[in-house]
Amino acid sequence: MPRLSLYRPNKQNDYRFMDRTISEMFTVGGTDLYIHKYLGPTDQGPSADYTQPQYDALNPNNIQDLLFLENRDRTYAPDIYRLRGHYNVQNLDFDLSQFGLFLNNDIIFITIHYNDMINIVGRKLMVGDVLELPHLLDYNPLKETIPVALKRFYQITDTNYASEGFSQTWYPHIWRIKCEPLVDSEEFSQILAAPINLDTYLGLWEAGKTYPAGYVITYGDKNYLALQDVPIGTDPPDPDYWQLDTADNLKDILATYNQNISINDAALLEAQRIVPKAGYDRSKLYIVPTYGEDSGKLNQPAPPIDVLVSYSTASSAVVGSVVIVNNPKFKNPSAVIQIKQEALTSIKDKTIEPADVLRKFITTSLQLVKLAPERMGSGSGPVSGETVIALTSLGTITGPYGTADNTYATADQNPELPGFIGTITPVMDYRADCDPRLQFISRSSPRSFGYTTGYLDGTDQAPNGFPTGAGIAFPANPLVGDYFLRIDYFPQLLYRWDGNVWVRISSNVRTETGFTASNKSQISGFINNSNVTVMTNGTTVPQSQPLSAILQLAPDNLPPIP
Repeated sequence: MPRLSLYRPNKQNDYRFMDRTISEMFTVGGTDLYIHKYLGPTDQGPSADYTQPQYDALNPNNIQDLLFLENRDRTYAPDIYRLRGHYNVQNLDFDLSQFGLFLNNDIIFITIHYNDMINIVGRKLMVGDVLELPHLLDYNPLKETIPVALKRFYQITDTNYASEGFSQTWYPHIWRIKCEPLVDSEEFSQILAAPINLDTYLGLWEAGKTYPAGYVITYGDKNYLALQDVPIGTDPPDPDYWQLDTADNLKDILATYNQNISINDAALLEAQRIVPKAGYDRSKLYIVPTYGEDSGKLNQPAPPIDVLVSYSTASSAVVGSVVIVNNPKFKNPSAVIQIKQEALTSIKDKTIEPADVLRKFITTSLQLVKLAPERMGSGSGPVSGETVIALTSLGTITGPYGTADNTYATADQNPELPGFIGTITPVMDYRADCDPRLQFISRSSPRSFGYTTGYLDGTDQAPNGFPTGAGIAFPANPLVGDYFLRIDYFPQLLYRWDGNVWVRISSNVRTETGFTASNKSQISGFINNSNVTVMTNGTTVPQSQPLSAILQLAPDNLPPIP
């Protein structure tokens, strides 16, 4: 009597009986699966890059990019294969692991009958195939204007035999596939590019076919409508035969690309409203003087220093420093103006007595002033203001007047220059950081818009808002304080006449945040350069080239690939 064994070296009647029973089970209890069969990477044409070979025929085993091991451009069969499969419908559950909470509801595992898959599809389902689950059609989308039900697509990310599919004969009967939701990417552009109206859709364009007028084909990732009968070999986008189809396709409905673009555009518009100009402008910031490294109070706020008293000549000036004096007889430290003996003896104009110099300082009062807190338009801001040392002249103010950065607002505030009109005003209108409490300041022409101007903040406007002349040559008889814009430079340069020389103030480089072609910054004119260079042989080379093209390796002493 032969030994009993369910296993046989060959698949016999026991295997076929169980296989038919299992197939019937999937037919009765399974759901339909629409299979978009992956045929292989799309032919990209001849290439000099050996890592992107050209294949003679479509094959799912081909690799489009041998360097990155990617199949970015995929071709799918125009026919849809129908199988029966089974999977467990799951709720929104979180997976608690040692790394935290993970949401796994978007991954499903589907089992199908192995022999039915081979007989219908012609091969095993593999990574790259796409499934469509018709029982998950959404017939009631939130957007009521959508004319069709929303489809649910899944991509296959892993396949293998199912452990529960091995029968008593030790042969497998069930194929298990791991599926994830399809995303809008380059790999699946052919599937998502299909139009909603399939009545006039003929699939992918083929060079050996003719196409009647009024029908739609897919070429690349776009759909084209035939304007007239298209002869063999006439591919889009020939305007005589083809027109870009503007009808909605699956990508417009299922993908979030258009919504993401609209969100991004709205964010850019809001950013442009809040920050209309590029760069950053720090000219409105008042920089408080700080102590140095030798003081023991590094970076702590310090009182203003170098109080200058000027006389009839520019060489006659004495500098007094504001210092804090501490004495056991003082209840609190006191702020005083310290004048060194060397400063009095160094006066070149011997007609000026040291007593007159000291009298200028004596008529100056130093006192603590508590500034009012600065509030924003909404009323928010600091609770209390800062306490600073104020310099106030107790005598008759005869000028000269300037600003905190040693600048005259206009020529009419300097009685020593021709532009003086006989009126001295203590109003400092040059910039927002002027401090009218500092009366005794030496005169000089401004060098920029502020203490530290920032980046890409230069404009063609005068910093005090006064009129600015413009032209390709400086005016013959300028007044002190006049601004002039030289438009023959790129970028345009703004100058100010200080009585002796045209002082360069800024460059007109302040631009909008969009960095369009009309902007004058290096980001738009150099980085985002759209110009092309015409070579001697008539070919054109873009002036802006990516690093991938510049650093591309070329084989040495090898014949070109045909």
